[in-house]
Amino acid sequence: MSRYRTERRVALLVVGLAVVVLMLLVGTLTATDAPLDPYNHGDAGTSRLVDASREGVVLSYTSVDGEATPETVIIVGGGGDVTTADVAALTRHLDSGGQVVILTEDERSNQLLAALDVETRIAAGYLLATEQESASPTQFVVADRGDDALGFTSVQVNAAKPLGVTDSSDGTTRRVLAWSVPAGRDLNGDGQLGAAEPRGSYPVAVVEPVGVGQVIVVGDASLLTNGQWQVEGNRQLARALTEDGAMLVYPQTTGFPPVTRLRLGLDTPRGALFGLLLFCGGGVVLVWLGAWISTRDGESGSDSAVLKFTLR
Repeated sequence: MSRYRTERRVALLVVGLAVVVLMLLVGTLTATDAPLDPYNHGDAGTSRLVDASREGVVLSYTSVDGEATPETVIIVGGGGDVTTADVAALTRHLDSGGQVVILTEDERSNQLLAALDVETRIAAGYLLATEQESASPTQFVVADRGDDALGFTSVQVNAAKPLGVTDSSDGTTRRVLAWSVPAGRDLNGDGQLGAAEPRGSYPVAVVEPVGVGQVIVVGDASLLTNGQWQVEGNRQLARALTEDGAMLVYPQTTGFPPVTRLRLGLDTPRGALFGLLLFCGGGVVLVWLGAWISTRDGESGSDSAVLKFTLR
């Protein structure tokens, strides 16, 4: 066997192995069980919410700003620092009559709420039901207040924190949409209620006007995860929020696998540009490899089949 044939076969073998390894790597990295992950099809994921939204998933609050943004924006998880640009984008959406739904029990989300001039706050301590039997004391059913603001009669929270508000009687400012069953606040995080830990019925969903729009705060990020869709009320709520399409924002992705963060990142202007450059770069490499093989074949004078690339 001539030297050029050996080199060509080695090159093709390397390319083939690289493709196989890449496919295995992608398959491994995309298999995720991360909580709230939009590409996690397990109970803890939010893939069903993504399918229902029909308007795409983004990483940044600034992606909300634009004429193409649907009326409803759902922030899944919340938490973390916010910038002036983040607040400006969400404020413009609210000033145009938009609705922002924040699903979070992360107390760091209070920074965003304050920046949006929302008075509601995420309070400390997960709620544990005291008079309702369920698979977990953090799971219990809450009923709405009958004003149809969320489009449900009752939903099951999975792991909720109380909201720091008082109900409004005039109907023009913030109002509580749903209260917990009798529950205690697990302030020390040990999963049990101590004698000194407070008990009562607490707000878990609140709506508050901002500009000409409104912000709905729910103290449970996992309210609309895939597993919660098995509960009829939760499924009704998800469909009501996404009926006319909704943009989903995932501001916290530290627990997501690399491929999830990459896929979310590509759904931004800079990410799309990076993806285009990566695609073009890969094409250039393949063209170069084909040209190299073709050149080696031409130098040998062989009559065997070669790869030909025609650039027009």
